[in-house]
Amino acid sequence: MQTPSLKITKKGAAWFRTGHPWIYKDDLERNDPSLSGSIVSVLDNSGNFLAKAFYNERSKIALRLITYDDLPIDAAFWRGRLSKCIERRNRVVRDATAYRIAHSEADGLPSLIVDRYGEHLSIQTLSLGMDGIKDTIVEVLAELVKPKSIVARNDSAMRKFEGLDEVKEVLYGKAPEKIEVKEGKIKYLVDIMNGQKTGSYLDQRENHIAAEIYAKGNTLDCFSYQGLFSLHMALSADEVTAADSSGPALEGLRENAKLNGLTNIKTVEGKISDILKSCQKEERQFDLIVLDPPAFAKSKKDLQAAARGYIDINFRAMKLLKRGGYLMTCSCSYNLSEGQFLDIIYEALCESRRRACLIEKRIQPADHPILLNFPESNYLKCFVLEML
Repeated sequence: MQTPSLKITKKGAAWFRTGHPWIYKDDLERNDPSLSGSIVSVLDNSGNFLAKAFYNERSKIALRLITYDDLPIDAAFWRGRLSKCIERRNRVVRDATAYRIAHSEADGLPSLIVDRYGEHLSIQTLSLGMDGIKDTIVEVLAELVKPKSIVARNDSAMRKFEGLDEVKEVLYGKAPEKIEVKEGKIKYLVDIMNGQKTGSYLDQRENHIAAEIYAKGNTLDCFSYQGLFSLHMALSADEVTAADSSGPALEGLRENAKLNGLTNIKTVEGKISDILKSCQKEERQFDLIVLDPPAFAKSKKDLQAAARGYIDINFRAMKLLKRGGYLMTCSCSYNLSEGQFLDIIYEALCESRRRACLIEKRIQPADHPILLNFPESNYLKCFVLEML
């Protein structure tokens, strides 16, 4: 059966040539609601074939490009893409049983996330087109990975922009309540159905492990969630204070500490800005502070308020660090560039009247690849500063 087609404008074709895998609704010559959710051939305004893509007339992102070749998009096609993903992870993932198998557009799998937690998989299908072939994706994953279960963590707010409901469901096998996984020298438990994102923060895996290098003496982990930075820090530090606003998250942290036989972690529940102020009032000093906040800038309109938020927590952390202590500060906001984040850190340094040396710039691990034509895939910044 011939694939239906849609033409893009000259402006859309110019954008297409940048290699970005999205075409916006305004760059289509016409919209066709009858094709919504389908795979279509993308043509330039002269009728020349450019690519094949998922189409959704309701979304601002009308076309999500799948392939630049005019070939059938069937189960064999998706099997080939996913096989390449698995082969890449077998090369780059070391000493971990929880990691990302498929990283959406950066792996040629638009809007598909596949995360592995031991013998279980957690997926997200974040567009109308990918959601429509979910059963095929599950069949292919079951064949290639042979997991005990596959769950859909489609409770992401991103789906509303595609006209999709937020749902959580078991798609294959039986999912346990908790899964034990390994990350470097530590083990931790994952609630695959209710944990953050697809179950945990896999994009910080290598940064968690790096925290062991800088941890010594008294340390503070802010926005700790279930403690993956804290657990690694506790392997090298005398004491770790883990701070988070969520009581259930801190209960999970204490469970993970017990699992690893770690007794040098104490937890503090509360708003992080208040905890930092309290530490300053008590004249506490730390050898390492980790700041891993949620995304403050979820859109460009949030940038100004987000910048002030980042400056404030970094300023307060800098005031609490000993000379020779380390600050590991992170941002997962795509809308905040690396340059803007460095400017924020510099402003916090000026306000705190401290000096620091940038020791490391760290990013997301290789199982979260960055497609250079798709800047949205380059979002995680993690800087390590030594306070002078």
